[in-house]
Amino acid sequence: MKKTLMALALSMAVSASCFAAGASGRFATEERTADALVDALTGSTGYEQVSKNFSKGLKEKLNADAFAKVKEEIRKQVGAIKNVNFVVLNKQYDLQKGYNGVDELVYFGTVNKEKFARIFVSFAEEGGKPMVTGFQVTPIEPAKQQAPAK
Repeated sequence: MKKTLMALALSMAVSASCFAAGASGRFATEERTADALVDALTGSTGYEQVSKNFSKGLKEKLNADAFAKVKEEIRKQVGAIKNVNFVVLNKQYDLQKGYNGVDELVYFGTVNKEKFARIFVSFAEEGGKPMVTGFQVTPIEPAKQQAPAK
């Protein structure tokens, strides 16, 4: 009886780790891809390298010239973003349909002492591989604290 229970527990542990391995593998791929995109938006990585992981729809909308314009607009409207860190993975979930295969990685970066940037990178599966379907850079300024009333 003990051997049967031990074998059952071991098989459940192995199957659970296999399910987690699939999810973590996809996340690792998305994180590497998003890191490269964030590098391209904030640094010197080129369009050719980062666009390999763009979905067909995004490649049609965003060629090399358009990507360069987006980078310039980010610099003008948000500023030079540095110290970018990954903060959260959102998995899109519909209560009726379940997980729809769309993931969103969120990064925060520093612009200056009082200004920050939030970077969203969304993914969907295309051809069995997670591909970037869109991204957004949003400036964030913390709310000013008011002096306490006397």
